Amino acid sequence: MLGEGARDTAFLEHLCLIRNIVGLAYAWVGGNKGFGSYLQGMYAQPRFGECKSILLMSDIDESADVSFALIKEQLKDAGFPCPSRPLEIAHKQGYPFLGILMLPYPAPTQDTRGCLETLLIPAMDSANPMQAACVDQMLNCVGVASWPKKSSQDKVKVRCLISAVWSDDPMYGLQLCFPPEKNLIPLDHAAFNEVALILQHFQSWSSSNIKDWTDWKKSAGV
Repeated sequence: MLGEGARDTAFLEHLCLIRNIVGLAYAWVGGNKGFGSYLQGMYAQPRFGECKSILLMSDIDESADVSFALIKEQLKDAGFPCPSRPLEIAHKQGYPFLGILMLPYPAPTQDTRGCLETLLIPAMDSANPMQAACVDQMLNCVGVASWPKKSSQDKVKVRCLISAVWSDDPMYGLQLCFPPEKNLIPLDHAAFNEVALILQHFQSWSSSNIKDWTDWKKSAGV
């Protein structure tokens, strides 16, 4: 499992812990332009042949097409198999099976733009509804809804909600907020069910003859 940054790996690790999903390893690549160089470094390692499948997780940000194309370009430059669309498995001889998950998945609203924080907001709202309502009022007052980037809107909401709830350190990093005792991001929330399902079945799906995730789900009855 490769994410953009430390927040992604923290999310993945704690989601798998809460959902009792085992058998996965996690790393982050330093931003959505870092997948290619990281994969090239993996390929050079003597134990690379032991890696059977890789799932990349990246933000949609403002355009699913643009963000996905950026990853595809890196994969091609690195010589790795390249899916034609998200949640499709690609493979070629001598390389692991490879898929790409773009967040938010599924999108919590009709607006499909966003990032990890977009996916987190419904769960965070449910954990602390009073603070969430106050944060919404504040963001409305300062005009955040008029910001051009959806990802920026959602990141500032998550930042403000963490600050409103975690009095010990209002600048607490998102990557530290996932443990259940923090009561900040309940990872058993339904917003994460689809991502958890992908993680739970990724190894079986990736090694099957069915490329598309939705098709594999139907065939496996999950």
